[in-house]
Amino acid sequence: MRRWLIPALFLSCASPALAVDNGLACKPETGGDEAKPTGFLERTNLTGNWGGARDELEKKGITLGLMEQSELWANLAGGRRQEGTYNGLTTMSLTADLEALAGWTGGTFFVNAFQIHGRGPTPNLVNGLQAISSIEATRATRLYNLWFDQVFPGGQLCIRLGKGAASDEFMLSRNAAALMNSAFGFPSLAGFDLPSGGPNFPLSTPFVRLKYQATENFTLMGGLYNGNPVGRSGPADPQLRDPSGTDFRFRDDAFMIMEGAYGVNQGKNERYPGVYRFGFWYHTGSFNDQAYDTRGIPLASPRSDGYPRQHTGNYAIYALFDQTVWHPGDDNDRGIGIFGLVTGAPFTDRNLIDFSFTAGINWKGLLPDEPRKDDVLALGVAYAKLGSSARTYGNQLVYYTGTGQPFRPAETILEASYTIQATGWMTIQPDIQHVIYPNAGMPNGYDNGNRRRLPNATIIGVRMGVTF
Repeated sequence: MRRWLIPALFLSCASPALAVDNGLACKPETGGDEAKPTGFLERTNLTGNWGGARDELEKKGITLGLMEQSELWANLAGGRRQEGTYNGLTTMSLTADLEALAGWTGGTFFVNAFQIHGRGPTPNLVNGLQAISSIEATRATRLYNLWFDQVFPGGQLCIRLGKGAASDEFMLSRNAAALMNSAFGFPSLAGFDLPSGGPNFPLSTPFVRLKYQATENFTLMGGLYNGNPVGRSGPADPQLRDPSGTDFRFRDDAFMIMEGAYGVNQGKNERYPGVYRFGFWYHTGSFNDQAYDTRGIPLASPRSDGYPRQHTGNYAIYALFDQTVWHPGDDNDRGIGIFGLVTGAPFTDRNLIDFSFTAGINWKGLLPDEPRKDDVLALGVAYAKLGSSARTYGNQLVYYTGTGQPFRPAETILEASYTIQATGWMTIQPDIQHVIYPNAGMPNGYDNGNRRRLPNATIIGVRMGVTF
């Protein structure tokens, strides 16, 4: 399976470092009724208010969204080949506040769909493990979210059910959203170890999620998802097993995830807010052994039957944090935030990746001038480590074939990005990434089918986001 096809997605056109929803509340505050900017460059939508129609729809509880994200990439050195690619993502959405629309207190309905186009940089330029772009995927027009959310009286408990992805709410660092590599969203470990990449962009599946805000600072959240968004049979690319995203599967094993979140300095006037999350996931399905077949013979051996030994169940634990560490003077909307996410999967016999982490820093308002106060500079590192069984398979492959080289221990990404808030409705984001040991030296990371590891790659790109 070409696992680079399972990236994560952050749908915001801009990715501010500080003033973001902390994810603790069932229904975050909207920021009040202050007047929206109406100037062409200042307003948040390119097409404006549609002669007042947009405001009228929102008063009735209906919010329509349309956004285009387009990217250009060029590989400067190393990787698979030195050339350029274009890819893009159009997102269409509808949100219905059922209280305003029909008098249903606490209810929200949401649906969105993607039009995915172009050629992604990961398979065409780098051929690495961790997708260079968080929006690259197999070209298609597909349904993604279709769910109903109910906040119960008191606002502390809410339930969401329908079709969606765990990557939209769990294991999610808000400060990491300013970076473009997919590893800064859904952890690389989960994207590789779960069947078909798990419930993660662009694949969604039926689910139910409960959230309970026990105190102002502490929230518990749990989700139950169909364990394989597209099933096991069909094309090697899992996205081609359900290209429209309209298959509502209930017949697979279960994927369960629990997360606790604790917020510090959450008051409106607090200058150094932070959120610390801890969680685990468990999957009830069967998983292929990474090194041995059903008879205990190495899969790399000519005597192997080619059928991996099966293991029942899989789990991982994780911890992450987002913390603001500095503000300039009294301006709480600018400053520096840091983040980190660590994930581990103890069963190395069935997991390609048994450990991954991301960490980084971003600075909102590095340039204090008014036009640049919403710009974000971000730096990050992402690391995906091969499990011991996967590396054993690599060693055995060299032994039995007499060619190639042992796998590398891990793949590492270094990224620097700068998000420019060009107008209220457009961002421009130049980006550079350096890939160390692409694909960790595994077979599909070899150069043009030869048994030679791909060299380290340096790739540059730019993303333009427009909200219509």
